[in-house]
Amino acid sequence: MTDVYQFDALSPAQTTELSEQDVADFLQAHPDFFIRHPDLLTRIQVHHADRGVVSLVDIQLERLRAQVGELEGKMADLVSAAAKNSQLFDIFAQAQQQLFQTHNIYQALLVLEELAEQLGLEVSLRLFDSLDEQLFLDRREFEGMRRSRLVSRPVYLGRLRKQESELLFEQPPHLGSFVVLPLGGNERPIGVLSFASVDGGHFQPEMDTLFVEQLAHVLARLIHHWEYTREVLE
Repeated sequence: MTDVYQFDALSPAQTTELSEQDVADFLQAHPDFFIRHPDLLTRIQVHHADRGVVSLVDIQLERLRAQVGELEGKMADLVSAAAKNSQLFDIFAQAQQQLFQTHNIYQALLVLEELAEQLGLEVSLRLFDSLDEQLFLDRREFEGMRRSRLVSRPVYLGRLRKQESELLFEQPPHLGSFVVLPLGGNERPIGVLSFASVDGGHFQPEMDTLFVEQLAHVLARLIHHWEYTREVLE
């Protein structure tokens, strides 16, 4: 490797024999070269595709501006996501508080419908042992969907086939997307809570499901409580 002082002393004839890789290797090995020769930064000019001939300083400043702009964009995205998550937390927390004040499944349905309206979604609650035809869901009909959609994770997010969506919704959105949660565990659920969006890309598999899982857990506990209370009274 050519020593820095030897490099400084090279004659024009000698420097023409250097390859581009030699120059690149030297500059990488001696990052302080331009600190010792600051005048070169403004004297060396590079052809820019859009701006014509510019100095190394201009190129470096342009790259720094681009990096700053990219970082600012990422920060803005993070702030926006944090604000959205905070808003969702407040909405779901309020819904949970309202659920704790309900005394039966029909009061709970009103809370869920209000929640869905705030989120711009549709909601469906189906129970396997319900005597209400509008709430009843045949466990055997849902079993195929459970095996195909809910094996790898407890919550399904994405699109459904028409037959699947009609199990859960009377009038499911055409080409919409769904979030489907078995109530009371995936192995032996007591029912299914679902939300639907008319936007086919609204629910994505990589989305976080913490808020909706907590909501489903509270709802399942309340249903068990109502059933226990009814059995005791009877």
